[in-house]
Amino acid sequence: MDNEENKIDLTKYFDRFYRSLKRLRIYILLIIIASIAFYEIRTIFFFDTTYSSQAVFVAYTDGQSNIYSVEDDSDFISTFNSLLTGSQMKDVIKKDLGVDNVNASISLSQVTDTNLIEMTITSSSAQDAYDVANSILNNYGSVTDMVMSDVTMTVIDTPTLASTPDAYPDYINSAIKGLILGLGISFVLTLLNAIIRNTVCSGDDIKNSLHLNYMGSIPYIASHKLSKKASLLITNPRIQYQFRQAFHDMRISIEQEVTKNDIKTIMVTSTLPNEGKSMVSANIALSLAKKDHKVVLVDLDLRNPSIAGIINPLDINGNITGYLKGDFTFNEIVNHYSDSLDIIYQTVPYNDASDIMLRDEFNQFIKLLKDKYEYIIFDTPPLYMLEDALVIAKYSDSAIVVTKQDYAAMYDILDCLEELNDHIPHILGAVLNQFKPSPFTSENGSHYGYGYGYGYGYGYGYGRKK
Repeated sequence: MDNEENKIDLTKYFDRFYRSLKRLRIYILLIIIASIAFYEIRTIFFFDTTYSSQAVFVAYTDGQSNIYSVEDDSDFISTFNSLLTGSQMKDVIKKDLGVDNVNASISLSQVTDTNLIEMTITSSSAQDAYDVANSILNNYGSVTDMVMSDVTMTVIDTPTLASTPDAYPDYINSAIKGLILGLGISFVLTLLNAIIRNTVCSGDDIKNSLHLNYMGSIPYIASHKLSKKASLLITNPRIQYQFRQAFHDMRISIEQEVTKNDIKTIMVTSTLPNEGKSMVSANIALSLAKKDHKVVLVDLDLRNPSIAGIINPLDINGNITGYLKGDFTFNEIVNHYSDSLDIIYQTVPYNDASDIMLRDEFNQFIKLLKDKYEYIIFDTPPLYMLEDALVIAKYSDSAIVVTKQDYAAMYDILDCLEELNDHIPHILGAVLNQFKPSPFTSENGSHYGYGYGYGYGYGYGYGRKK
């Protein structure tokens, strides 16, 4: 059992990493391009082109029987090497060539167990390397004679003037280094984002982290799959089966809860704007009405009404705030969408929403709705704003919380749920909206492979309450 739990937890983090990877893909691409460009530019402007001139000679002592062998008790080779590469030799080269600085590096290497020495002169100029090599061979005696006068040097291979550089810029290798760096930075960035960004990504998160009843996942439908006039409603014949099925299952769950708990008024809300709560409330009302329940959908998001943009009739009768002010009668604001569904719209933004809903007229309005309808669906403002949604909660029997997948931070949702629980004791559950599967998604909602895209253009001009 413990092994199974660990496996589920690991899958959860893989899923979060995958979603972070998709979310940051543009930034990752830019990081990789920038890393490759950095290495290529460094190669272009800072690559050191060098030329080498080489000579091979043998150094031996006078009277040595085999000039190519090293006597066991002799350390003259190391001494000889240090003399040719030391400062005295460089002073001799300067004087010989008439320069102020030796523009070359001198390197000597001994062939193992022999007196053969390979001298390599490296410089940014092929001519300088060649001149320094010849200067050493012509003037070594002026340095060595002061320390080891019995040493003789015989040149085997004379220096040559290099016609090509030692190496060319390796742009492919630079690009590979840049790619590796970019991938490394991207991996760390994605991993940090996956760890820090704690959002709702699956039904398991709703059940285990939010501790709410999981009412289902509404699939994501790309906007290009719908025509401009097509709507995200279950009544749209072009909508995918999975979309309609999600609300079918949700309607059954609501009916069961209503029977058990004597629920009549249900508020549909979310934590943040643009999570799709208005679309969900509209489709819940449509689904219940299709089963011949007497339903009314009320747009109580007075500051930013949006039901009219989702279910858009030819004519709209009145509005809620006008009714509460006495400008309309109740019958004048009721719009008959079908035999089982009525809709009460708010057509214009109203900034004093909390004040008008605290009036006795609003309380009487709710009582009137309860007398006339079997189900009352309130589309309410997001919880993470002002107090509007919490005022409506006082008149609601239950609530449905819509959470857009991988959108609102978990602690913000929990914070809002805590406040909501202070005003309404019973929450039907949470809906996972705009669900997109991943290779690591748990079985909750994993069969939904389609999706939708929409936006309602919230323009809330106020910040978080508190």
